[in-house]
Parts: sequence; C-alpha cells; structure tokens
Amino acid sequence: MQGARNVRDLGGLYSRTGRTLRTHRFVRADSLEALHAIDVIHLLDYGVRMDIDLRGQRERRQWGDALSRVAEIQYAPISLLEGLDQHLEAVPASLGTLYIDVLRYCRTSFLAIFRQMLAQPEGCVLFHCSAGKDRTGMVAALLLNLAGVPDEDIIADYAQSATNLHQAFEQISEQNAPALRHLLGAEPEHMAMLLDHLRRHYDGAVGYLTLIGLAPAEITTLRASMFD
Repeated sequence: MQGARNVRDLGGLYSRTGRTLRTHRFVRADSLEALHAIDVIHLLDYGVRMDIDLRGQRERRQWGDALSRVAEIQYAPISLLEGLDQHLEAVPASLGTLYIDVLRYCRTSFLAIFRQMLAQPEGCVLFHCSAGKDRTGMVAALLLNLAGVPDEDIIADYAQSATNLHQAFEQISEQNAPALRHLLGAEPEHMAMLLDHLRRHYDGAVGYLTLIGLAPAEITTLRASMFD
C-alpha cells in the first residue's frame, strides 16, 4: 500500500486444530485518508466490500477515509471507544490495562462491529482505526481467538504493528506529553494481558461475544466465515 503503513490480512494463520484461516475475509488497517488511487483499486480487486471505521467522530471529521467515497464499499463508522472516557479517572497504567477497560465498558460498540461483519458474510471486511494497533488490534484479537488461533500467534500479529509503525512511533512520541508515551507502542505483553483477561473473565471470545449480545448461531456463522 502506498498510502497506509499497517495493513494486513488475518488469513493464513492456523487454528489450534490445524485449519488455515481464509484470506480475503478480514483485513486490518491503519488510517486510510492518504490512500492513493492505486491503493483503492487494489483493495477493490482484493475483494474489500465493507470498511468498518473504528475511530471517533472527531478523528473522522479531521482526517476522513478514502474508502467512504467508494460506491462499491459499504462504509460503517463505529466509534469503538464511545463513552469510555466517562469511566476512566486517570490515564491507564499500560496499554494492557486500557484494553481490559475497553472490553468492560465498550460492549455496545463491539456488538455493533461484529453485527456489521455478519452483515457481510462473503465479501472482504476491512476494519481500521488511526494507527491500526489498539482498537484494530482488539477487534483482530477477538476474531482470532474466536477462530482458535493460539495466543502466541495473536500476539505476534499484534506486535507486527511495532515494526510497521516504528518511524511513526518515534515522531508521535516527540509530539505527545511524556505521561502518554507509554501508550504508543505495541509490546507483546499488552496483548498477552488482554488475552489472559479474556480467558479468565469471559471464557474466551465465545463467552465475551455471548455476553455482549450475539446469539450462538451468529457466533457460529462468524467463526465459520473465517474458514473455507
């Protein structure tokens, strides 16, 4: 991609039972406002038919989304962190702590996201935020856990953002207050914390998706759509 730095397909990973996740089903990405025309053509050719924008209204207004103007792609803006600030009394101690808070307080947004995915059972669904590591990383982790992908592979997928965004992290770190710089990385321990919490408190993605309102048949359908 010429206009985005943190884009990848979740396909190709293996479940614990040895099944391979299909490609052209779920693609994770960072901000898409700078996509070139050739990028848009590539995504259309790749099969992308839905763009779930996880950013807040302010981010969407300020930076936009190149795919929101493409007639062939359904644009679905869903602010994952809607209302989270009402529950946080201080800056989270770590990204892992933040992720756990998001699981707890942003259930309505997660439900809307997965319902949108179910509404596009065949076409490729792209989901993204600004950097493509935190909000996007949590959604990707839930999908991969649902598919039975081992924790170490989910963590490796998450940590790939640190490599893809290395230069951007350095620039952003200089621009942010020191009190926030500990939230800028994508270290493996943060995703490990999320997955451990997901397993211990919700019995994994299936339990969490059930809790937030997906029916068993919907969960089965979502999981099945990730395999050929």
